[in-house]
Amino acid sequence: MKCKIPFVELPNSFPKSDVDVYRVLEEDGKYYIRLELDGKPMYLTFSANEIVLHSKELYEMVSREEIDDCSPLGILDEIFYIILYQLGTKRTQLFLEFDNLFDLITSGKIKDSKRIILLRKRILTNYSDSTVIYYVSRRLSKFLSAESIEDVKFNYERAELLVTRSGDLYNIYLTEVQNDLNEIIKKLTSISFIFMPITAIASIYAVDYTNVYNTLINWQSLIFLSPVLILTVLLVIYLRRIKWL
Repeated sequence: MKCKIPFVELPNSFPKSDVDVYRVLEEDGKYYIRLELDGKPMYLTFSANEIVLHSKELYEMVSREEIDDCSPLGILDEIFYIILYQLGTKRTQLFLEFDNLFDLITSGKIKDSKRIILLRKRILTNYSDSTVIYYVSRRLSKFLSAESIEDVKFNYERAELLVTRSGDLYNIYLTEVQNDLNEIIKKLTSISFIFMPITAIASIYAVDYTNVYNTLINWQSLIFLSPVLILTVLLVIYLRRIKWL
């Protein structure tokens, strides 16, 4: 059934600055609470006799739900379920994006880290939201059902796992970049390696001769140059066999 849930814009009496720091503040049996979704704060006031929402977004989400128990405790439980569902949906999408990005990185189709950074920011936001609701559930554990507390714990553990995996994703990207750089260095080294014998011969023939034509164009020069040419060809064949070229 639809429950009538009070909504009041954040009053001046609400200790917002303290709640922003501690997330839960208790005064005379009344709890001032801050939850988060997508990094946006959602405030509410809760006591054993009354619950008042101060966030329009949270109020609209709760108002759409059919709640069996319209007591403050029942509504509080429902609020936790609603936020956990939103966090779980976003986390599932993040896992799918992670797997897709992982495949793109390992196939060499990602050439910069922009997508990785954006995904990690969203993952960290999800983790931050999960951390907040986990801490609040610990503070309000005597008012929440055991099932709600277990669901909050599961949500937190999954968010933590996703953060860990996102860190691994960045390391994999850096490894792929390093591998590409190594391939470039290997090819440049191979080219230098091939031209080393030719450079040596060029140095020898750089000596000043009286008659360059007669000195270079004769059968003795061909005999002298033949091993160099053969060595160069063998080097090319060898480098191609080890896949450096």
